[in-house]
Amino acid sequence: MKKFDVKQLLLCILAVLSPRFVIGGIYPLVPVVFMTGFLSGVNRSLLFLCSIGGLLALAPLRILMKYGMILLLSAALVQIAEWYFHKCKTWVAAVLTGISTAVATLVWQAMQIPDAATVATGIVEGVFVYGAVFLFTRLVWMLPDWPSQAGQPMPVYVQGGEKLSGYAESFGQLSRTFRQMNRYQSDFTAEELSRMQNEVAGSLCVSCSQCAACWDTEDTPMYRILYRFLQSVQHGEDMVNAAGDLREHCVCMDEMMRQVMRVFEKAHLNLSWYNRLQENRDAIAEQLNAMSYIMEDCAANEQDVTAAEGKVAAQIRYALKERGIVCDDLRILKKSGDKLEILLQAHTRGKKCVTVKEIAKDISKATGYPFLPAKDTKALLGEKEARIAFLESARLTASYGVAKAVRDGEQMSGDNFSFQLLDDGRCVMALSDGMGSGSAACKESEMVIDLIEKFMESGFRPDTALQMMNSAMVTHGENNLFSTVDLAAVDLDSGVMQIYKIGAAATFVRHGGQVEWIEDHSMPVGVFMSQKPARRETQVEAGDFVVMVTDGVLEHLYVDDARETVAEIIREIDTGNPGEFARRVLEQVLLFTGGRVRDDMTVLAAGIWEKTVL
Repeated sequence: MKKFDVKQLLLCILAVLSPRFVIGGIYPLVPVVFMTGFLSGVNRSLLFLCSIGGLLALAPLRILMKYGMILLLSAALVQIAEWYFHKCKTWVAAVLTGISTAVATLVWQAMQIPDAATVATGIVEGVFVYGAVFLFTRLVWMLPDWPSQAGQPMPVYVQGGEKLSGYAESFGQLSRTFRQMNRYQSDFTAEELSRMQNEVAGSLCVSCSQCAACWDTEDTPMYRILYRFLQSVQHGEDMVNAAGDLREHCVCMDEMMRQVMRVFEKAHLNLSWYNRLQENRDAIAEQLNAMSYIMEDCAANEQDVTAAEGKVAAQIRYALKERGIVCDDLRILKKSGDKLEILLQAHTRGKKCVTVKEIAKDISKATGYPFLPAKDTKALLGEKEARIAFLESARLTASYGVAKAVRDGEQMSGDNFSFQLLDDGRCVMALSDGMGSGSAACKESEMVIDLIEKFMESGFRPDTALQMMNSAMVTHGENNLFSTVDLAAVDLDSGVMQIYKIGAAATFVRHGGQVEWIEDHSMPVGVFMSQKPARRETQVEAGDFVVMVTDGVLEHLYVDDARETVAEIIREIDTGNPGEFARRVLEQVLLFTGGRVRDDMTVLAAGIWEKTVL
């Protein structure tokens, strides 16, 4: 059953009242209002009854017969067109209605039925009906989405946004709690030194024959002497020199020094584990904080702006109607970066299927913005109702190629890479070089790349994703293996590229005939918790190339400046194919090394291009 809304009610009322508009004995608004409602989704049976009821109440019988025939003929012709073509465009329906109106006048004249309309009047009426149907139908399709929202707070969070905001606040508070719990300790407190003193005295002096002479007298200096000796050891002073006073009072000096060293070793081990625990708490706090951020971002990421974008929604509905698609529900969401997302629940008329790419073309043409089907959206829309999504496309696009060489004597490269075109209009490329070579290095860098991909697909900012990944690798710490990270995120609308480096080699960007390199010196991922990724920014445009390389490409060229040499290689390459580009770079580098591969080599090249409109 069709939803009955204000638009239907208005058109049904106009259908009843349309016979009141009379010009020279003709009733042109009767077919105009009827066909406008017929094309605008009004219940067709109800609309026909309203039109006939109005004629019966407000017009003579002969007018009822004439315009009843016009309504039936025009409706039949439009439905035949919909059945045969599975759609009927507005201009076609307007033409059919105009012809039906003119033909009815000619038939009335041929049958010599009394009528105030002449043949010329009938033709003029048909032309008027054609134009009015075309114009009014467009206007009616705009009506449901045009209300002004200027005085209302917009946009409104999509369902669940407030709950996500609450979750985000909870995770943020939990992160702050973990950070407040942390108290890193670099040295021993006075209380801990006192406990060490009691442990040394308890384990050694209790069995010594001189214990009573050293500890039981009221004026014994042993407390002060042993405590001062422990302080000296703590501060790294030479034990022999620090034990001067202690040697004068303790007959078991050598054994005392061994006991002190044993206690200090155990205390240092406990201190290391304590700080490791604090570091793990920091890692958990970092991850909780990132979860808080992503929840806040999700809560505000998709904002329902359907009412505010009423004109856009109306244009989309009309374009879909022209394609023969029945739109049951339409939502317009604004995502981060002011990108629009169209959520459509619809089906086609009849058994005809329409490709989602064709719908994307219609939406792009109607709105003036480029739209593409969302990832994993079905390819066809049929008579069965379905939900499909379209995302506003970016101005630029990117493609990539990679070339690799495995270290001599190894079967597997320790380098791994990733290339992603995200739904939010960003291109993210990442390269990781596992320390060492072979399967162990490959496993480590693969883990890093896998974490980056998952974080970026989830919507994290690159710096947040890298901090979370670093905290995960700090707690991982298996076999003390580490990896470098080189990550570039390109905004495919503005062309701004952000480059993040953690222990990685230089990144090269070719702008026409110029090549710039971007580098930073830092430790690999997972070395320490507080490490922050260095960020650099540059601008890229269509035709530019971004080239990432691992250390093996730069470290064995045996030239004065390896970066300048690689930049010259990149500058001279003449191809638009990223795969061929990467292969040629690697081949030229191997000419400098004599074909030897002393470390894993990987070249990841990405080309930036203007996006082709569908």
